[in-house]
Amino acid sequence: MNELGENILEVMEASTLGKMSIHVLKKQSKDLSINLDTLSRKDLRTLIQRLEDILPFFLGEESKEVLAKMRKIETTAER
Repeated sequence: MNELGENILEVMEASTLGKMSIHVLKKQSKDLSINLDTLSRKDLRTLIQRLEDILPFFLGEESKEVLAKMRKIETTAER
């Protein structure tokens, strides 16, 4: 997993998801044919769009904060 992926995982693990985060991240990435070893800003945008649908199921209201942190990572990532 590259640095961008690690940053996203760190945000997810800090949430109520905890250690389940890696499984959610890997499953959604696989479904979208995104390789976490080469995660790009464009891939991250697609992944975040998917997680917007998935995370509320696991996190409820907390998902808003988690997604906001992910969007911040996306906007500050190298182009």
